[in-house]
Amino acid sequence: MTTLAVHGFDLIRGQQQAIGLLTTLLRKGHIPHALVFTGIDGIGKQTTARAFAMACNCDDPQPLSASSSETSPAARINACGRCRSCRRILSDNHPDILHLRPSGNMIRIAVIRDLIQQLTIKPFEQGKRVVIIAGSDTMNMEASNALLKVLEEPPENTLLILTAQQTADLLPTIVSRCQQIRFSPLPRDVLIGLLTEDDALTPEEARAAAALAEGSYTHALKMVQAGWIPRRDWLANELSRLDGRSTTAKLALAEKLADGKKLLPDTLAWLMTWYRDLIVFPFQPEQIVNSDLRHQVQAEAAKTSPQALIDRMKAVQRARQHLEANANPRLTMEDLVLQLAAV
Repeated sequence: MTTLAVHGFDLIRGQQQAIGLLTTLLRKGHIPHALVFTGIDGIGKQTTARAFAMACNCDDPQPLSASSSETSPAARINACGRCRSCRRILSDNHPDILHLRPSGNMIRIAVIRDLIQQLTIKPFEQGKRVVIIAGSDTMNMEASNALLKVLEEPPENTLLILTAQQTADLLPTIVSRCQQIRFSPLPRDVLIGLLTEDDALTPEEARAAAALAEGSYTHALKMVQAGWIPRRDWLANELSRLDGRSTTAKLALAEKLADGKKLLPDTLAWLMTWYRDLIVFPFQPEQIVNSDLRHQVQAEAAKTSPQALIDRMKAVQRARQHLEANANPRLTMEDLVLQLAAV
């Protein structure tokens, strides 16, 4: 997400409800001993956790931009981003801000035992010690039970912030001892703004990536880095020539699609948006997702019946279901390409 600078909370996009709840806690001075931030990856949970840690320890707190006219001490709940404490947190060099992350795909008992040992030592500075446990839903059972003991007897002046995709993957006894803050998938316009600002994409490229990212900046960025935009352009051209090609050529296309196994979910998701665009274009051309491929969309929409497009979307959906059930990717793609050419 965007790097925190002068005003921590003000630079977090698309999470107004979560930020509102957190700033209310700061304004009232009622900070619980544990929070759990939930939501899909890539929507700002860890960035917000760091902003909250900064706000709890800032030497020169500032008002939020939305309330910048307020000058009372209670309104100064946002990190300045400039003081010694903020700069140390931003550089991951603050002795009282601890970050735990999965090693591989899991947080193991040794990591929590080390944390427990660190928590026996009093905070080094006068602010609040904050422990951020990213991916807390990857803790194994031993680690979870060890953390539960910490939550049952929380250390003084210490805040634990857990991040997880969903509370269902955490022990219910852990969830019951945390205040939950839900984070939403980022709105598409927010994703487009982030991609054009931070990653120098054109608005059309950013729109194409954001359409498939399901509200996750991380997912959108991975797609761009994996070369999704050129792949999408190639696939749009292949589809436009599909009807007149030989069976051998169709099977070769299926093989190329299956070879990009990691991109298959995004490829099938894009196919759904492609055929949706062809259906929508005659009625609301301004609503198409692939706006940078407008001429191709217009040409394909003009020569394909709505029923054929609906049948193709059904074929794509069946292929998605088969892959989710661990079907063979190559056979699934062969079946899909032949079905797309047949309707």
